[in-house]
Amino acid sequence: MIVVIDGPDATTAEVLAAITDARLRTVALPASVGGAEARNVGVREARSEFIAFLDDDDEWLPSKLSTQLDVARRSNSRFPVVACRVIARRPQGDEVWPARPIRPKESMSEYLLCREKSFRQGEGFAQTSTLLVPRDLLLCVPFQSELPRHQDWDWIIRAAIYPGVQIAWVWDALTIYHIDAYRKSISSGSSLAPSIDWITGNPHITPKARAYFFATQVAVRCRSLKVLCLVVRETVRYPRALLIALGLALVPRSLVHLLRPGTSPSGTSGPKTAPPRSVPTHA
Repeated sequence: MIVVIDGPDATTAEVLAAITDARLRTVALPASVGGAEARNVGVREARSEFIAFLDDDDEWLPSKLSTQLDVARRSNSRFPVVACRVIARRPQGDEVWPARPIRPKESMSEYLLCREKSFRQGEGFAQTSTLLVPRDLLLCVPFQSELPRHQDWDWIIRAAIYPGVQIAWVWDALTIYHIDAYRKSISSGSSLAPSIDWITGNPHITPKARAYFFATQVAVRCRSLKVLCLVVRETVRYPRALLIALGLALVPRSLVHLLRPGTSPSGTSGPKTAPPRSVPTHA
């Protein structure tokens, strides 16, 4: 295990120093470089064939690594990337994401960003703490260090089109992903500039995925008529995206949270009929 401390953090360094297990290595960076570059540092420090990431506010279930390694080692692809489903944990209850596998030949950007079956988050989903990735692939396709937001999506979208990559989902929830009141992250910040900068001119994102991105990531932070007009212009070709955008832009966030249905803490809100446990989904 390699723990990268992203900038001065005396308390974390002290706690880690008290752990005498030789399997733990700590890399304390003298200054913060951001989540993307901190992951790249960990990749360069690693020596194993595969790397799995764990953000400091997420959790793995005990069988995550062994289950994903089994899938990866049975793959015939050069770069098998294995994701898993997550228990998305909110104060109101748990949900299981993603709700469906990626469709054959579906764009990864549309799978991650579009909401065609539900207005709610989680139809398509992948996130850093769900991934098991060959180290060689991460050296070829590193995280973009300048990105303060959307690092997970950016990497997965770029990796999915890299030669020799096959992405598969283990159709079990093996990660707990803390969101809303439990999660304090730069990705939930209010600034629009990082999101608009990332999506604008991104060659790997389809027009449809771009529209849904504006609907869900920009509209929710809409604070002016100018931004609302931008969102409408970007989503007007896709009525469902436009409807989501107007809802998120105009309905108070407190009401949106009240309208979001919760499920029981057991995390059983996925599809009624699950696909096979290991789902090879994208090459």
